[in-house]
Amino acid sequence: MSLRNAAVICLSALLFSAPSSAAVYRWVDERGQVHFSDRPLAADAETVTLKNTTRDWQPLDIDVIQQGSLQHQAQVLDISRISRDVNNVYRFYKEVIYFDFYRQVPVKIHLLPGRAEYLQFVAGYMGVDASQSLGIYIPPLHEIAVYLHEEEYGGLQSTYATIRHEASHAILHSVAERLPLWLHEGMSEQMETLSDDNGRLLIRTHPRNRYQLLQMKGKAQDVLTFTEIPGDRWQRDNVKDGMNQAMAGQLAYMLLSTGYGRSLITRLLQDYRRGVNKRSYYLLDEHYVGGRQALQIHWQRWLKDGMKSPDVIRFQDS
Repeated sequence: MSLRNAAVICLSALLFSAPSSAAVYRWVDERGQVHFSDRPLAADAETVTLKNTTRDWQPLDIDVIQQGSLQHQAQVLDISRISRDVNNVYRFYKEVIYFDFYRQVPVKIHLLPGRAEYLQFVAGYMGVDASQSLGIYIPPLHEIAVYLHEEEYGGLQSTYATIRHEASHAILHSVAERLPLWLHEGMSEQMETLSDDNGRLLIRTHPRNRYQLLQMKGKAQDVLTFTEIPGDRWQRDNVKDGMNQAMAGQLAYMLLSTGYGRSLITRLLQDYRRGVNKRSYYLLDEHYVGGRQALQIHWQRWLKDGMKSPDVIRFQDS
């Protein structure tokens, strides 16, 4: 499918250091393509005001490209919301996990109308089988593909959540290409519930992950063994029942719920960013308060208690 024929919605969201609001301009060109920019690049551009609560960001260029039968339709998703959502993911890694980004992470999103067209597009354009996914990030292309989810999967809210999930993958890939899957997927699962509450970021417990792990906790592996599963086997096993995804998400949520757990994640990402060639087993023992045995105890206790708390993790203002 040629991208030249796609209806492209472009957004250049310039985020300023002042925590007020940023002006974004919208116009339609002679070909009927809808554009968004931080500057009025057309005489008939209309102003759209976006609430801005981020600070010290570089401009982010976000392209939402409507593919397939959506090509000639009006804007389907709320582009300003996608901008805020993606920038909140950036904020999370910068302000909560303490990562400074030395280069922009491209955010190009291909939007398909339904699952059938999504699978066909991903196979044809990206050369990947996406049959087990709701959305996908392809590292060699630095692009995301997602479709409008059916109501049984959560509808538009699930679509927005998946975009945040895949944006997290794009960011983590830029940080460290060899990040273990349990950490990659676990952190991206958290972004599905990420939101901004008056300038303060928060994440909520992931109902699907918690429910699935509660239903199958008899199958839950030893946490240290779990972090050592090779990537190819991790993915192969996850296709069967999604257990690895659920456990990775819940493990990341437990770690983010405490200061020392967040410190562990920061140190792991820093190590992998530097290219440290150590197994997760040893890095967890080195960086977790009390070592690997303490992590095992904390995980087993939390799992036994039904992972009931916290319901919400609110991160301190930057």
